[in-house]
Amino acid sequence: MEINKNVTWKPLGEKIVAVKVETGEYYTMNEVASIIWRGISEKKTTEEICEQICQVYDNDDKASVLKDIEEQMSEWQQELLII
Repeated sequence: MEINKNVTWKPLGEKIVAVKVETGEYYTMNEVASIIWRGISEKKTTEEICEQICQVYDNDDKASVLKDIEEQMSEWQQELLII
């Protein structure tokens, strides 16, 4: 996965704001989604992103976290934020 080149983004504190350049649609991501987004931008694997979220939030349920990450990424793919 990678961030679509037609999307620009900036950190805003612990959150991320992403904008589709062509349409002006914007997305504000919560802290967990921002970790996923940064992970994608850093070319981390889904498993590496999962590990990071589990560490930050002291969560041992990796299967559930991984499922949530995959669902979020699927949503972003549908929105053409990532490809």
